[in-house]
Order: sequence, then C-alpha cells, then structure tokens
Amino acid sequence: MELEQYRTKQDRGVCALIWCLSILLCVVFIACLVVGAGFFRVMRAQSALSQPKEPAPFGEEHEVAPDTLVPPTPGVDPVPTGKVEATPMPTMAPAAMEDLPKMELNVQEPNEMQVFASIPDVVEAASDSVVGVIHYQPNLRTGKLEEYASGSGFIVSENGYVLTNAHVVSGAAAVDVLFSNGDKKPALVVGADVNTDIAVLKVEGEGYPALPIGDSNALRVGEYVIAIGNPLSAYELYGTVTFGIISATAREINIDGFVNTYLQTDAAINFGNSGGPLINMAGQVIGMNSAKSVTAGYDARGNAISAEGIGFALPIQNVIEIANVILQEGGMVRPGIGVQIRAVDQETAAENGVPVGCRIEELTEGAPAEQAGLKVGDIITKADDVIVTVNDDVVDHVRSLKVGDKIVFTVYREGEYLTITVTVGDMNKFTN
Repeated sequence: MELEQYRTKQDRGVCALIWCLSILLCVVFIACLVVGAGFFRVMRAQSALSQPKEPAPFGEEHEVAPDTLVPPTPGVDPVPTGKVEATPMPTMAPAAMEDLPKMELNVQEPNEMQVFASIPDVVEAASDSVVGVIHYQPNLRTGKLEEYASGSGFIVSENGYVLTNAHVVSGAAAVDVLFSNGDKKPALVVGADVNTDIAVLKVEGEGYPALPIGDSNALRVGEYVIAIGNPLSAYELYGTVTFGIISATAREINIDGFVNTYLQTDAAINFGNSGGPLINMAGQVIGMNSAKSVTAGYDARGNAISAEGIGFALPIQNVIEIANVILQEGGMVRPGIGVQIRAVDQETAAENGVPVGCRIEELTEGAPAEQAGLKVGDIITKADDVIVTVNDDVVDHVRSLKVGDKIVFTVYREGEYLTITVTVGDMNKFTN
C-alpha cells in the first residue's frame, strides 16, 4: 500500500513537471514569435533605406564610410513599378521659373538677434516654421497617389519657400507640405541638387512663419543646438525636439558617394528628420539635418559596432547658396556618370590576381555608365590618361569635365582588359 502511494505521488510529481515544462515551452515559443515579428519589421524598414549592394569583393570587410552614414528618411515598402494612370509631376517647368517670386530670407541684423532664456522658448518660437514633407507615389493597381515616405523641412521665406533634403522628394509623383496646425498643402519642387542633397519647394500663399537664418560660419564646438523634425512619421511624432551640442564644425564626410562638409552634432537625428532644421539658442537655423552614423566600425568577426550621437547637418550658408543657384538656374549642373566605386589596393590585387584600380560597386539605372556598358565588378584602371589607384582619381577627373564630354575608361573584366567610352551626364537629371 505504501509502495502504491509512493508511486502515485511520484506520478503526480512527473505530471506536474511535464505540465510546467509545457507551459514554459509555450511561453518561449510565443516570445520567439513576437521577437521574430519585430525583427522582421525592422529588417523591412532597414532594407528599404538603400538598394541591395553587390557583396564585398575578395571577401573583404565593407568600408565604414559608405555603409555607416545613412540619410535619416524612414524606410518604406517599395511601390511596384508598372504602367499607371498619369499623375502630376511636382517639378517646375523651366518657363515657369521666371514667374516665381524672390525668396526673401528672414536674415536678422546683429542688434535684432535674441538669445532665448531657455530651450522651451527656442522651441516655441521655431516650431511653427518646421514642416513635414510628404512624398507620394502611384499605386500600381489603382493608379491613385499614396503616401510613400516622409521627411522634414523648414520655411525660409514668408512667401512659401521651404527647404528640405533632395532625397526626401527624389522621384516623387507629388509632394505635400504638412504644417504644425495640421494643414496640408501641395508643393512644387522648384529644383534639387543630389550632390549636396538640397531641394527647394514652393507652396502658394503669403505670411508663412520663416525661420531666421543664422551664421554657420561663426559656430563654435560646444555650442548648444536643437533639432526639430518628424522622426519615423510626419504624423505620429510630428515636431519631435532633441537637444545637443556642436561636436565639430567642418567634417568632410562621404555619404552615398558624395563628399560634403558637415556640422557634426550629438543631438539625436532619427529616420524622418531628413531636411529638418538644426537651430541655435538664438532660434536661428544654422544647419539642415541630413545624416546620422549608425555604426562606428566592425569587430574582428565583421559584426557592426553601434554608434550613438553622431549626426550631420549641412551648414546653412552652404544650403542657402545652393538654394539661390537652384532658383536662378532651375538646378545645379553636376558632371557625373552614375557609378559607386571602391579602391582595390596593391595587397588586395596581389592576393586575388587582379589589377590595382577601382571596382564598380553600384550603377545608377539609366545613367551614362550603365548605358555605355560598364558593369558591377569591373575594375577601372584608367580614365583617359589618368592611372586609377584611388576613388578620387576617377571622381576628380569626371568633375573636371563638362556635361557632354567623353571619357575613355580602361576596365578589367573577367581576365581581360576592355576600353569603354562614357559620355558625361548631369547627375541631377539621372539620379532624381
């Protein structure tokens, strides 16, 4: 009898243990599903930030500069391409440029400049001048315009001029500007410059609250700055404010193959802040938020090391200079051929039996390089008479030419050398 009771108790203990393990396994399974779904959503957003790239050649690690600096525009699912109903294009026609009013900037005299007593005072004075920029694309099935992505911008003229990043509006079928009071108005893209990532928009009307223009040339490291924008979405988190300091006043940074001089700040700049203002304690815009660093490098196993507090803004003096040229000329002319390249040094070349030069990593669809027959994986060894060993050999040579000039490239492809002639184009036409 005692043995039977013991076995009964033992059986009950085993059942209880199995029951507890079953519950634990269910909890772990559900947790995995939740984490997996979240990871999938993050990867979807991340994957839309840039086009897929070819693997690094010869098993090398990716270089830090092009992969860690990303324009902070929210990731979105790509809209399918195909034939759809005609939709209005927002870009200005050249003939219409003459009818545009002058961009009257809100430039303060030194005796008019006010240093606010607190951050809330600065934010209160500047917030109405910060806007959301909504990018529309047509739906393949219905042909109707749908919101595709969004960014930020800021008003610089009472008669409706808004500045933002070029990549926020690039390829848009239509653009709206969303104001702090909830109003939304259509905007024309007056022009854009892909090299500096600056676009000028025009909204009809008068009496808009224009941000005062500050002096980015007078900035000092350590000054307090405020970033205002719309991270992740132009609606849910509209007008988000972050605070930091100027970490550097003249950083030469390569972003998407374009080298420009940037202000560096540790004010948080997130996806969706693209084109928003960086503001000093006088309530003046001193920069346009354009990019952030997401990794500081790679460890021995090739895993990315996260970076925090490294944001970049175009100095406002440079932004205004480009904006004025866009208004006067309808855009900037930038000689280019539509390639992204990476240097193959002597050590890598010797290890892999290839020549020293620059390997083509990406080709812009429809750009002169692709049309001429260059391919991803080609190693450029000469550009006309220039022997190519580093990226600048190609970049500087292309920039020294005019649109319409021809370049004879010598490239190494699959064990043989080819000569391919490329006609220089205008980057602002084939990258928008």
